[in-house]
Amino acid sequence: MVKHMNRALSTFQPFTSNSDSGEPELKIALVALPYEEGPQRIMPLGLQNISAYIKKNIKQKKSIKIFDYSNLESSNTEQLEDLISWKPDLIGISIYSSHVCAAIHWGHTIQQSLPASFIFCGGPHISLAAEDFLIRSHPTFKLAIQGEGEHPTRILIEHFNTLPSLKNSIDYDNWAEQIPNTVWINSKGKIKHSLDKKLQLPASEWENPLMEYHSERLQNLYFTDRRDKKKRTAIALTSSRGCPLSCSFCAIVAADKEGPKWRAVEAETLVAWIGEALNSYDFQHIYIMDANFFVKKERVLAFSRGLHKLRGGTLTWSSSSTVGYLLKIRHELPTLVLQGLRLVEMGIEAGSQSQLDYMNKRVSVQNNIDAIKALQKNNIDIGLDFIMFYHDQKKQEIIDNLIFLVSAGVTEHESFDHYFNIMMLYPGTPVRHNLENSIGEKLSLEKLPFSRDFIDNYDVKKIYSTFIDDFAKPWLGKLEAAISSNLRVLSQSKSKSLKAQLSLMNIYLRHMPFIVLWELSHAKKHAPIEVIVPQFSNYTHLIESLLHRKDEATIARKIVEIGTTGVGGRSGELISKIS
Repeated sequence: MVKHMNRALSTFQPFTSNSDSGEPELKIALVALPYEEGPQRIMPLGLQNISAYIKKNIKQKKSIKIFDYSNLESSNTEQLEDLISWKPDLIGISIYSSHVCAAIHWGHTIQQSLPASFIFCGGPHISLAAEDFLIRSHPTFKLAIQGEGEHPTRILIEHFNTLPSLKNSIDYDNWAEQIPNTVWINSKGKIKHSLDKKLQLPASEWENPLMEYHSERLQNLYFTDRRDKKKRTAIALTSSRGCPLSCSFCAIVAADKEGPKWRAVEAETLVAWIGEALNSYDFQHIYIMDANFFVKKERVLAFSRGLHKLRGGTLTWSSSSTVGYLLKIRHELPTLVLQGLRLVEMGIEAGSQSQLDYMNKRVSVQNNIDAIKALQKNNIDIGLDFIMFYHDQKKQEIIDNLIFLVSAGVTEHESFDHYFNIMMLYPGTPVRHNLENSIGEKLSLEKLPFSRDFIDNYDVKKIYSTFIDDFAKPWLGKLEAAISSNLRVLSQSKSKSLKAQLSLMNIYLRHMPFIVLWELSHAKKHAPIEVIVPQFSNYTHLIESLLHRKDEATIARKIVEIGTTGVGGRSGELISKIS
């Protein structure tokens, strides 16, 4: 849903205190790493929260910058030139479980270039595996902050500023223990934990993260409103933390295992934050990136009413929900739409009841269908979170997932990544713990293990490897590009006949991955994909033809030759097979 857009917004400059005191300015860098092999690009919204809090709650002279490298696909340390040239005193790096190797590499590079800088870390992975990471990265990272970072970072900065003689010391026992929820390695090589365990900052003490919108990436978001096809400039934030549910695969739940499960700013505060940001930024859409925004019905309704009063009711918004909470608010959806709701990112996860139970989703397949229908009825876009594969899977669950997706009419997402995910094995989750018990060993914390390496069922393993390695990896990206190219031609064509053919072709292209996976799941024996799916060479030829912009009319006519007329919709080839 979130795309880059080439436009220039007014850049909100990093804060620098105007203090006239003689004290030197303390430079603080907050770093978001490249996503690398992780499942998705993660915007540095947590760093915005920390930056906003520090600026409001520390009075000494300081300058804070967020260095956002999260959109990079590789860990090329040449990108660090801007950070190194700034020469910060303190460098905090946010680490996810897919970042461990990159974090160690980047941290070492930074330390070599800036030996006087104090490097510390936090983030979801550190909340789950701080000790292991410090041992692997020693002595680059001096401290690790577990849990929420605002309050510990504040105390760290205050101590750092008042104890300059200790800045480069490796023995932090006398002052690190005063920093809440901190882990470090002392001068004797022993892991130490601070005594104070204030894990979570009350929501009433959160500061407005929208005023920390320094990242070029964050300043170049847009939302495409499918109602009028207009691109709306967008801004993103989180308004709540945690989740009241206990899905067995979820890293958020694992990292938030202490303290209240879910907490949020009041609706009035959230609206005030957005109102304040409107004075500094040009945006028309708000992405609320909470793990589960719809937890409190009255809060959602109050927020929607308040937002609708800003900018003459022209602002639109999107958010996230789990199925159960969405169903509790379904009767109010028409009102929310009138007040600007356009998209809901929803954790459906599976169309198989046994898979839902395995994930501890606490919903039925019918609940999933009802939630989807409620959104479709109100013309609300659905951002589908779906896990097609997992390590303990049975073949019938793949088939059930396909039947669900097609029959529910949710196969039109702009990115295929939403459909064909495999479960991630995050540290601290029940699914990872159960797997470790079954294989009799602990999984490495250095790299996020691939669930595919632990697929037990022979049929599932062959279906997955054939689909992913022979179709998805080489062709899904090209297929998405071909669909995009086809849509551009469709929008420009004046021929009704050609428009009809191109529309049919787009339906066919959109359903191609589902057809391929369906055939693989029903093959009587394992064989190369070209044998199991005889149309495969025609599929790939069609994609290449579209990418190289050959005659569209000729390409469109080939649909009939491939025998795909009627694929998709509510009565096409695949639906006929699964009905």
